[in-house]
Amino acid sequence: MAGSALRRLMAEYKQLTLNPPEGIIAGPVNEENFFEWEALITGPDETCFEGGVFPAKLIFPPDYPLSPPKMQFTCEMFHPNSDDPMGYESSAERWSPVQSVEKILLSVVSMLAGKILLLHLFNILHIQIQKL
Repeated sequence: MAGSALRRLMAEYKQLTLNPPEGIIAGPVNEENFFEWEALITGPDETCFEGGVFPAKLIFPPDYPLSPPKMQFTCEMFHPNSDDPMGYESSAERWSPVQSVEKILLSVVSMLAGKILLLHLFNILHIQIQKL
C-alpha cells in the first residue's frame, strides 16, 4: 500500500511544483521521506491573518489517499480549528480519496477566511445589541 501512496504523493508534489496555488508552498521535508511535508500558507486577504505566513506540517499515512493526512500548524495561532485545521481528524466520513494536497491546503485557506469572518460578524452584532 505504501508504494501506491508514495507514487500518489510524488505526483501531487510534481503538480504543486508546476502549478502552485497562490499563497501556498508545500512539499516533502526531504526527498527521502515523502510522507512528511511542510507547508507555508499565506493568510487570506481582508482577514486578521492577512500578511501572515503560517507554517504547517502534514503527515501522510501509509494508505494515503484512502486515509487522510494529519495536519498541524507549527506556529502559535488563534483560530477555532487550529488544532484540526482540515476537520478530518474529528470527522473521518468527511474525507474522500479524491482529495489532494492542493485541495486540502486550499480548504485550510478557506477555513481561515470563513470562520474568522463569521466570528467578526458575531462580534459586530454583539456590540450593536449592547448599544440598544
